Formats: sequence, C-alpha cells, structure tokens
Amino acid sequence: MKKFLFSIVLTTFVLAPCAAISQTAMSPSTVGVGPSGFDWAVGTWACTNSMPSPMGGPATQTLTVTKTNGGAIMYHAVGANFDNTWYNVYVPATKSWKSPFIINDGTYGTESTTQTGATIVWNGSATDPTGKTLQVRDTNTLTTTKYTDLGEVQSGGVWKPQYKMSCTKS
Repeated sequence: MKKFLFSIVLTTFVLAPCAAISQTAMSPSTVGVGPSGFDWAVGTWACTNSMPSPMGGPATQTLTVTKTNGGAIMYHAVGANFDNTWYNVYVPATKSWKSPFIINDGTYGTESTTQTGATIVWNGSATDPTGKTLQVRDTNTLTTTKYTDLGEVQSGGVWKPQYKMSCTKS
C-alpha cells in the first residue's frame, strides 16, 4: 500500500508541472490572434541585445511583462541607464494591435500591426529627444523557447537595424 501511495505522489509531482506548462504554452501560430494574442508573453524574460544602442538599450536587459486590468499587455525593459515601457493594446473593430512606447531618454512613438503568427512586423513612427520623427519597425519572432525583436529605422528609404534582442523566459 505504501508503494502504491508513493507511486501516486511521485506521478503527481512529475505530471502536474507538465500539465501546467502545456496549459500556459502558446502555439506560435496563435500569437496576436484576438484579445489574448499576447498573453503568452506575461512573465519575466532575460534578454541580450547583440546591437546595443540608445534606442534598443544595453547588451543585457530584464523584460517584465504583465496584463493590465483593462486587458492590455504592458512591457517594461530595464538595463544599465535604460528604461523602456510599451503596451500592446487590442482594437477589436479593426482586429489590430497598437503599441505606444516611451524610452527614458525622451524617445516616444507608436507602432501597430494586423499580423498574427510566429513572425509579426510592427510599423510606426518614433520621435527622438531632438524632436526628429523617424519611421520605425520591429520584427518579432517567437519560437517555442525564445522571443526575438529586430528593431529598425528607415533612413534614405532603407531600413537600418538599430538593435536585435533575444529573450528567454525565466
């Protein structure tokens, strides 16, 4: 009888975490779909930036993602002398996402997308601390283990990479 009870307890400890993981995991194909399309991002992420820059921040950052009371997803990336906050807000009427952002150096802007799936491109504009407005885009890619963000600025009709973040959920 003790062996049987031990087997049940052991099975519970092994299977319960797996069940919890499968319930919270999201297929990359459902990313951005509907008002819960970015819920998968909620949590804490460890990020590295292979192209540190004023707009993209330092080489290492911590990204904390929470869901607000109103349903928006709030992102807060911090690193040495860097603080960036943005939201993903779903607009049901257009089935689109809006993403306003602000960086601690005074840069601010907004991007939007109607795309869904493992790779999503966000387009918009940013105003830098000097008041210059720039066209910006972010290409986000999600795999089952990693989230990446390639940030670009348009200059002379050409998209130029500014940062490349690679994040792993803690």
